[in-house]
Amino acid sequence: MKEVENMGLVYEMPHEVSYYECDLTGTMTVSMLVAVAIKSSEQQSALLNRGTDYIHSIGLNWIITDYLISLERLPRVGESLVFKTEAKSYNRFFCYRSFWVFDQEGQLLVEIESVFALMNQTTRKLARVQDEIIVPYETEKQTTIKRMESILPVEEGESMLVTSQFYDIDENKHVNNAVYFQWLFSPLGFDFLTTFIPTKIRVRFEKEILYGSQSQSVFEKKEEDNHVTTLHEISVKDEICCRAQIEWKKIETLD
Repeated sequence: MKEVENMGLVYEMPHEVSYYECDLTGTMTVSMLVAVAIKSSEQQSALLNRGTDYIHSIGLNWIITDYLISLERLPRVGESLVFKTEAKSYNRFFCYRSFWVFDQEGQLLVEIESVFALMNQTTRKLARVQDEIIVPYETEKQTTIKRMESILPVEEGESMLVTSQFYDIDENKHVNNAVYFQWLFSPLGFDFLTTFIPTKIRVRFEKEILYGSQSQSVFEKKEEDNHVTTLHEISVKDEICCRAQIEWKKIETLD
């Protein structure tokens, strides 16, 4: 992972990994890792008077369109961590935020690049990013739109049906982005998930999924030696809502 470079205000949040954030091996799940990272950005926004209440008062909601997650390793139960986050830059429609997860010795474990956008509460369409919302973060305004890494399509794969439940839904009245990671990983099965661990995750959210929707989570596996790539699509009524590409290594081959 590249060296951390700061351009705006950096916020730090300590966190101890709890057992309920981990899988049966005592490893923190990606969905919980992302949820805690988002919590750190919410705390920063609240301190800058740009929290949820402020955003809702102007008729908007924050949504996330993209993640790029690079992992040296996933944290373990009981570990003391520091989550750092920074709003890097923004343009007319998108805001770019980075997260870093460090262990107690200051080693960088995880880096997350994310893309946020604002959604109009009434029309549920993207809204322009107003300067007055972002100024407190002391971040850079850009005129260009940053393109994230592309994701290969699923050509032929296996699938699993999932139905969005009450506790999958967040205050935006759609499936929370952290829940998607459970839906992406679950079809891979017990044997795969206890043999391989992710090293890079690329996710794009294309359409929101609402309460009660039945979704199809499809994946395709590509293997070469000890390196495995999985391609994923989550769709509702044949309309793709989420795409992902995940790189994996066998657990015993990790340094």
